[in-house]
Amino acid sequence: MNRKQRRADKRSGAAAAIRPFASPMPPEEAASLFRTAMAHHQTGALAAAERAYRQILTAFPTHGEAHSRLGAVLIRQGKTSEAIVHMERAVELRPDLFEAHANLAQIYTWSGQRDQAIDASCRALELFETPQTRAMFAQCVAHARFTTHSDRFSKLLQRALTESWIRPRDLTRACISLVKLNRSVGEGIARAAAAWPARLAPDQLLSSAAMIALADDKLLCCLLETDPIADIGLERLLTNVRYGMLTRPAAVGASEDRLLGFYCSLARQCFINEYVFSICPGEAERAQQLRTSLERALAAGEPCSALWPAVVGAYLPLRSLANAEALLERAWPSAVNELLVQQIEEPAQERRLATTIPSITVIDGEVSRAVRQQYEENPYPRWVRAGAPGQPAIQMHGPPDQGFDALIAGCGTGLSTIEFALQVRKARILAIDLSLASISYAMRMAQKFGITNVEFAQADIMQLAAVGRQFDFIDASGVLHHLADPWVGWRILLSLLRPGGSMQVGLYSELARRDLAAARKLIAERGYRPIAEDIRRCREDIIASEDAALKSTANRGDFFATSECRDLLFHIQEHRVTLPEIKSFLAENDLQFVTFFVDALTQHTFTTRFPGTKALTDLDLWHAFEVDFPNTFAGMYQFSVRKPALSAH
Repeated sequence: MNRKQRRADKRSGAAAAIRPFASPMPPEEAASLFRTAMAHHQTGALAAAERAYRQILTAFPTHGEAHSRLGAVLIRQGKTSEAIVHMERAVELRPDLFEAHANLAQIYTWSGQRDQAIDASCRALELFETPQTRAMFAQCVAHARFTTHSDRFSKLLQRALTESWIRPRDLTRACISLVKLNRSVGEGIARAAAAWPARLAPDQLLSSAAMIALADDKLLCCLLETDPIADIGLERLLTNVRYGMLTRPAAVGASEDRLLGFYCSLARQCFINEYVFSICPGEAERAQQLRTSLERALAAGEPCSALWPAVVGAYLPLRSLANAEALLERAWPSAVNELLVQQIEEPAQERRLATTIPSITVIDGEVSRAVRQQYEENPYPRWVRAGAPGQPAIQMHGPPDQGFDALIAGCGTGLSTIEFALQVRKARILAIDLSLASISYAMRMAQKFGITNVEFAQADIMQLAAVGRQFDFIDASGVLHHLADPWVGWRILLSLLRPGGSMQVGLYSELARRDLAAARKLIAERGYRPIAEDIRRCREDIIASEDAALKSTANRGDFFATSECRDLLFHIQEHRVTLPEIKSFLAENDLQFVTFFVDALTQHTFTTRFPGTKALTDLDLWHAFEVDFPNTFAGMYQFSVRKPALSAH
């Protein structure tokens, strides 16, 4: 249905809603008043629009669209409770009224009514699917924790993951809650947990039928191939499944596609999370033995089970095999071929791209060299799918069709860079990072997405003042807190920002990261090193701990992949700041604070407590809010600032 048809349907629907009712107000007069009310609404004359809609409803109390429109006007005036009443009445009278469902989803989210928000957004999506309704559904469902299984939501979540309605990471926990309602998954989790840290033989873990049910869970397989599994119980089940693959590597042949496909999905998960799963005594040796057998079979041209690459790939990257390319020369089932692309072909492409990356500054600071080494060893993060363009929101310098110069400082593996480039195709973007491994990953993903407006280069922000370039927009969303001095680095970036330009900044919150102190103390006491083996052992100690502060670390999404856990707990350089410190820096450097990037519920909670548009830019009020709600900025402070334009005089 196009917009013209929808407008025509609205007009006819409004008239139809008016005609059948006996009323002192003639239908023609009511229709005219409705048009007047809409005109007031569109021009922002909200009080006049409200009066007109109320007049119509006095005469025609079952006018569904008038209820919907009045609810929308009330939303804009901050009268949320009354708006809900009219919106709910609107969908009761007109179940096909798309706008009412969409607005209900929004105000339910604001008021913390998550189940109702999901239902409303799902109904809006089913009535009229657009990029906006897909994103709205994904945002509403992101915080869901399902308690009953639903094929409807399972299919929608699969689509949301594969079609990039939102960043997969934002949907992971909702997907996991739905997957865990699979009876076989639940049984496997319970048995794995009861035996932990011992591993169960395959027949002790799940029956053959239950394993097939596990393999047939499409949402689970989709999630395995998309993002780290951020759940301890499910991780332990999958760790046991991997052990079963290793102990009986010949038990499943290439003909049993259902299990083989699942095992390949699990191997892809292990590559994505960089082999963060725990390994029990003797397990590494058995994996090495199978690796040796596979290498010998490839070297001799002998046949081998299609399961072997899946098992080996679940313990170590297949690219590390002595003759990995020989795997590409054989015929395999499609699931194995996809695994080989992930673990052999794509890393080879990154190695080739790394040789083409220019260096535009020296990297000679001690901290810069140490940070570079960390991200050469563990590029961060290892992502598979991006979100919709501009997810999370990046404030653009001008409209999307306007050309401008942008700098992504600390692009890492390129997730935000790709999303930004998709949003502003005409921007001229320079993306820099210390790590060649990270940049080559970002370049590969840029080619995959058809991005042509990004120039990648290796550079040190602390040396960037000498590049002699100016930018209209600079993104420094996750880099300043890893510099030798974040305030000096920020000033260097500001020297590259044109007058009137904007900058998006990310900084770690001192308040929000207090819970990590216990984990860092444990690491120091036990001498854990920032290597995969010690990171795995450290994770197990944290999970097993009875210390609430220490155990809370395992609730963070970054806990479930090696590079992310290293970044979270073992980083060589980390600064944490407070909002008063940020406020002082902004004042000293004559910067205008524009906005925080927070979710709708957080913003609504804040504006309810501190009403008025000016409150949203008052850092003192935000500091008071954070003191009361310390997890508000658990990820980091993410905000936008603007540099003053040159005076016209």
